[in-house]
Amino acid sequence: MGRLNTDQIAISYNTISKKLSREVQASGLHLNAPGFTFIKFPSVFTSMEFDDISCLNQDGVSINLDATLQFKADPNNIYEIVVQFKDFEGYKRILYATGRAAVHDTCAHFNTTAFQSMRGFFQVKLLEEMKNTFTPFYAILRDLQVNNVRRPGDFETAVKDKEAAKENIKIAENERPKLLTQARTEYQKALKQAQIINERAETDSTIILNQADAEAQAVRARYSTETESFAKLKNKMGLTVESLLNYMAIRIIGSSKNDVYINMKSPAQVKYEL
Repeated sequence: MGRLNTDQIAISYNTISKKLSREVQASGLHLNAPGFTFIKFPSVFTSMEFDDISCLNQDGVSINLDATLQFKADPNNIYEIVVQFKDFEGYKRILYATGRAAVHDTCAHFNTTAFQSMRGFFQVKLLEEMKNTFTPFYAILRDLQVNNVRRPGDFETAVKDKEAAKENIKIAENERPKLLTQARTEYQKALKQAQIINERAETDSTIILNQADAEAQAVRARYSTETESFAKLKNKMGLTVESLLNYMAIRIIGSSKNDVYINMKSPAQVKYEL
């Protein structure tokens, strides 16, 4: 007798007569001829993992990825599977090799950018490719997951730099109106300041010119008065120009509060009259 678990199916093989049964037996206790053994297969879906598969994409760039596939052998074709692949372990080996080939074929239809922007579509296409390639091996596929897609380090760096540049451009575009407003404000302030400085300079220059005119008029008036006074004195006293100049010199020397030094040609003579 032989026993199959609830998650197993099998066909029996007689090791004495070397005959393989076509009957697929389900879980439970089974009575068979002496010398038989079960060739067992899972009756439920089993996961097959494809770890760190490296493939070339449409751009010729090496892509590494992980994939997990859920499959089981078609119960109606267990006999054919055993005849071709001996047992479940041999069956898994051929499915694994076929699955890797499907990954390489599907990878070649996508460029580098598509692996980032169309990962879901890549997973769907890979599942379709695996279903087509597994059909001759009587395999039933339920689902497929693609994980941890890894592009070359240089490409990842370039993508990150590109994304960072896009973000910086967006920030700059958002900051541009603010900066323009600040620049216009500063420009208007500068114009106002320049206008104030210009008006102040014009006011100061007007004041200085008025002061200069007033001082010039005062000087002209003083000299005009003095000229008229000396003219009247000259006419009144009947002085000559030379006598008038001597008179003016004497007055200047007499009114001076400091010592007066006179430069005279040699030999100098002083004449006193009593």
